[in-house]
Amino acid sequence: MELSPGRRLRFAQPQLCYPSGGGGEPDRISSLPQELLLLILALMGCAATAARTSVLSRRWRDLWTHLRQIVFHNLAPSIAAAVGRVRGPPAAVSLLEVRVPNASRHPWPVGATASRLLRAAVRLQPEEIVLIFPWSVESEGGPNLVRLPCFQQTKSLMMERLLFYCPDGEFTALRTLSISYGLGGLHSLLPRCPHLRVLSLKFVNDGYGLVQNGLISLHLPSLQELFLETRILHTDAVDIVAPLLKRLTVSVGAYKVVSSISVSAPVLEKVSWEWWYFEAGSIVQFGPWRLQRLWIHRGERQGQLLSLHIHASHSWFISNQDNLAQEVEKHMVVDFALLELRLLKAGHVFGALVFHLLGINRISRGVQRLKIVLERSLLKGECPPHCPCEPTNWRSQTISLTALEEVEITGFEGQEHEFDLLELILKCAPVLKKMILHLSQKATSNNSGSAKIYNICRAYSSVEFYVYESSGLVHGSHIYLLA
Repeated sequence: MELSPGRRLRFAQPQLCYPSGGGGEPDRISSLPQELLLLILALMGCAATAARTSVLSRRWRDLWTHLRQIVFHNLAPSIAAAVGRVRGPPAAVSLLEVRVPNASRHPWPVGATASRLLRAAVRLQPEEIVLIFPWSVESEGGPNLVRLPCFQQTKSLMMERLLFYCPDGEFTALRTLSISYGLGGLHSLLPRCPHLRVLSLKFVNDGYGLVQNGLISLHLPSLQELFLETRILHTDAVDIVAPLLKRLTVSVGAYKVVSSISVSAPVLEKVSWEWWYFEAGSIVQFGPWRLQRLWIHRGERQGQLLSLHIHASHSWFISNQDNLAQEVEKHMVVDFALLELRLLKAGHVFGALVFHLLGINRISRGVQRLKIVLERSLLKGECPPHCPCEPTNWRSQTISLTALEEVEITGFEGQEHEFDLLELILKCAPVLKKMILHLSQKATSNNSGSAKIYNICRAYSSVEFYVYESSGLVHGSHIYLLA
């Protein structure tokens, strides 16, 4: 079997026979063909170890620089010096990887040492660079700030837990940039990547360089895919401009409410926009209903609609401000056809909340399907008199749901306010074609509730009704199984 020296193989480090003086054993390894010598170096698994083989003979000197994949599992001034002694341009390097081991302290300035190594490695012209630092790295020489030189032949750059800045030059060939946990000089780097296609920023606290003057601003004219996973602590606004962007994936844990969100991506094809709300600084509320999660996405299966999912639950803290609809509107970065409301209730009326959301213009005019999932809270309770969950006027609202064709409610209990909501939707949706009800066990055993459902079916004969009891039996104006 023929093995290429470009393969990364992880075996136990081979024991080399050093040439001895006088009558010692001859250096038989150095007489092997260069292909086999490179294979031996590849088996070592670390370029730092391979670089030290220069003590064997002249034949081994700088031979490691011909490896296609150069991996450093440690960081020391001697490694940077070895790279700096490379004579002439080496063979094309497909990968340069530097991993600082998990250690609490280093006796040398890690940032300065890494900067020297990278500056020397520019001559290697690697196609892909991977830089991984552990959280625990400390240095007696001060902050581990790495000066990142411009690698003009590099197509992919991945940095993990690295505080860096980029002083000058351009990454003219860079197409993929991935940064995890630490950003530092993000805003000094992005303008130096004129042909960037894929950008991934993961698990990043927005205080580490993602935010400037309270703003997350990403203006990327050539970008086609953007992945952002972060926590919002100091951000006041989000502004994304990417005219060629086709895929957008955002996941944010919000500890505060941002004032505005703007996304300009006219050719966007795939989107997943997820926002979680935590702690007091990110309270978004309508009466006793508090927003927990908002998610816009399209399923992977062909033909699935782009959907907006809203998760809300009852909160014992009643806020005086009504900002839920306003917050939802901020996140409508694309048009969607399906609205799913997942409500965790503890005996409270939810009809007012539903119509509060349906009253948003882009929802009332564009939503084709409405899905309501009612989840019972472990906390049992009933509305007190004058409960804020039930404004006096919600039953008399008139909203023109011009595109709504299908409604599905899961967990329908047959309470009076639920029937009020049902009839109100039927009155406001002139093109409604299908109504699907999944009854709870409580509603299944309620004969009067079954009679009301039957009467509604008769009153709206143009709408197909699919009613499912908890036992799986079906009754109503049409007897069909739900797909």
